Amino acid sequence: MRKVRVFSASVGKHFGETPENFGDNLMHHLLGELFQLEAEYVHYSKAELLGVGSVLDAYFRRKRGEPVKWFRKLPWRTMQVWGSGFMAADTRAIWPQSIKIQAVRGPLSRERLKETGVSPGDIALGDPALLLPQIWPAGPSKDCKVLIAPHFVTLDVFKKKYGDRLPRHWEILDLLKEPRSIASKIAGAEFVISSSLHGLIVADAYNVPSCWMAPHAAIKGDGFKFDDYAAQRGKRLGSAVDFDDVLAGKIDLEHDQYKPAPPQEAAMAKLLASFPFR
Repeated sequence: MRKVRVFSASVGKHFGETPENFGDNLMHHLLGELFQLEAEYVHYSKAELLGVGSVLDAYFRRKRGEPVKWFRKLPWRTMQVWGSGFMAADTRAIWPQSIKIQAVRGPLSRERLKETGVSPGDIALGDPALLLPQIWPAGPSKDCKVLIAPHFVTLDVFKKKYGDRLPRHWEILDLLKEPRSIASKIAGAEFVISSSLHGLIVADAYNVPSCWMAPHAAIKGDGFKFDDYAAQRGKRLGSAVDFDDVLAGKIDLEHDQYKPAPPQEAAMAKLLASFPFR
């Protein structure tokens, strides 16, 4: 199986050595099951692909906005961008190698590329996580009434505060588990409440109603990635809800604003067609 050198913000040299961020994990499965390719996770300077995740500005954030030093530039190398997006509103897509944009998560990321001097052209829009039903179809039945997906860095705080206060048939999802099992749990839920962006994206992918939950500890970013995805899905996410208000019955989970926005077939076809390694 051909290998593709991938940069991830969290995955180590060898996939699966440690629990990883759900979104970052997905490239391993999408490459293997959609394209019969193997993801080889490498240092950013050796990468030839940026995929799922808010990693388009990862080099900028890691280097605190410093420009790439001339002796570290690698213009003879090309890194393809397929479905990534910006983490924050004030960052840039700066990398040692040349970057070629095939697809980004949403129109806000596409517009930002003009600020960095990159010409995005007629690129595809969509987070590759929206393609998960093509490799892992949903099961025939629902086995969870409400599934709560806290961002992985806030999981322990959330469980400590709410673990023994949940209504019957409500469950907490650990986003550091195996990706296929996570996708299966989301697809099998009647409703998803998530402070993780990919919890919301995958809910849309499987046509499951969802709402955005305010995090219970500090997480990276300023909300830009949520706005970017909302602009791509064509329906506002609304304000992040307080989970205490959910438990108190102050949030109407059946409101129209929480209905899913499943991806359009044409958009997913274009996203697939834009994949650069064939």
